[in-house]
Amino acid sequence: MRDDTEDLDLRGAMSHLASGVSLLATRDVVGRDCGLTITSLSSLSLHPPLCVAAVKRGGFLHDALEVADGWAITMLSVSQQPLAAYAARHRYPSDTDDFRRFPSRRGVASGSLYFLEGVAALECVPERLVPSGDHTIAVGRVVSLAEDCTGADPLLYFRRGYRRIGADVPDG
Repeated sequence: MRDDTEDLDLRGAMSHLASGVSLLATRDVVGRDCGLTITSLSSLSLHPPLCVAAVKRGGFLHDALEVADGWAITMLSVSQQPLAAYAARHRYPSDTDDFRRFPSRRGVASGSLYFLEGVAALECVPERLVPSGDHTIAVGRVVSLAEDCTGADPLLYFRRGYRRIGADVPDG
């Protein structure tokens, strides 16, 4: 194992870990919808129900997350690859998101958008934001689960590209 952190290609190494693709959506300080494609979603606790997502500091969504009363996370389906690409695009501070072409609904608890063609969606209220390296770990308390998501096959990200689930691996 190398211990020279100067030359580590952590992004390259982590590209070999297949991850589910989700979209974290909230409202900015003036009430505009904003969202970010993430692959860092994970459950943290069942009692209380908590999940975590990592968001880059200084990034498009970070400031909104710091003032948000809540957010929605949609676990995206294969059919939502265009939505994932849209929410992953580079933005400038004056840019805004326009999600009107993607079927969505506002969550009851947060008022944030979740996307109906996802495989699942949840709403969170902030539990805590933890600065860590160049990211902030957003810990959210899950307060609601969407019951009207219609997606079947989850969208994955692997080796810097969108993928779908393949054949089952036999036990044994």
